[in-house]
Amino acid sequence: HIVGASESTLEAAAPLGGTTLIGIFGFLLTVCISGFWLSGYSIEVVRAVMRGEEWMPGVDIGRNIKDGALIFISSLGYLLLFILLIAALGIANGLFGQFGILSALAVMVSILASVVAICLMGWAYFVGMARFAMEGDYRASWQLRENMRIARKNWQKGLMLLLYTGALTIIYGIVRGIVDGVFGGLMGANLLAGITLSIIIYYVLNLTQHFSTQHLIAQYAAEIGLRGDHYVPEKDKVDAS
Repeated sequence: HIVGASESTLEAAAPLGGTTLIGIFGFLLTVCISGFWLSGYSIEVVRAVMRGEEWMPGVDIGRNIKDGALIFISSLGYLLLFILLIAALGIANGLFGQFGILSALAVMVSILASVVAICLMGWAYFVGMARFAMEGDYRASWQLRENMRIARKNWQKGLMLLLYTGALTIIYGIVRGIVDGVFGGLMGANLLAGITLSIIIYYVLNLTQHFSTQHLIAQYAAEIGLRGDHYVPEKDKVDAS
């Protein structure tokens, strides 16, 4: 039994074949490229909404992937700041851990600060995305300090955005469950057809939810004073009067 177990372990630990490695690499590459494309196209959606356009923008795969890669790099900056904050809070908790009640207070402060930081980083990321869409310059999404300042200044509207996106997630989750249940029941006799249809429904509704969220981000940007290319202050003043 011991010899058999050792042989099984060696077989499990054997190096992956070339075909398997190529397949894994291809899958990861496809995920990255599709993710970059979706992020880059989201910039176009936000830009279209801010311009007041009623139709989804056209697809430019090369430009979308490039923009998505640039916005992804900016997200790493927000993530790094958050990690540094968590590390600092961890050090502070360690220092106060020996002081009884101060330890409990430090934990509560850490939790609150983490929640606030997550919200602020998310709002700042959306601000950077909207500024990128509005100004057409990717460097706007990298201006972490300025984007965080704008997000902090407009935290009330950011909170409303959080509530709206949460409600949107719940609504789409309910719709997804109902639609999947109905079509899944109809296709119950054919397992393969049911699974395929379920996957299609999942991705279609997820994409719909994603682009609905981009509309909310564009509206949030307009509410905090960021304007699209269609905005002409002089004309709006005339219209208002």
